[in-house]
Amino acid sequence: MSRLVLVVPLREGSLDRVRELLAEGPPFELATTHLERHEVYLTDREAVFVFEAPGEEPPLRLQAGNPALRNAAAAWRECMAGRPRKAETAFFWLREN
Repeated sequence: MSRLVLVVPLREGSLDRVRELLAEGPPFELATTHLERHEVYLTDREAVFVFEAPGEEPPLRLQAGNPALRNAAAAWRECMAGRPRKAETAFFWLREN
């Protein structure tokens, strides 16, 4: 399993707009990707995106020329207080069945 975790710092007062953006869903069709799981967590100052895919390949492959991605990036930029940061897995536990 490969995992990518991105932490996006949010501008003060942008949480309502962030919730609206998340309610619209991702700017790509999840079912057509190789992702097995995608989650977003919110704090009052951050959005934490988690992408998981099978194998060792990077879990997120986006088409740079996709107009939907450009539009989504522009909308998110208005809410961001800084550049997204990649988080490293420091601990992970999974119960064996």
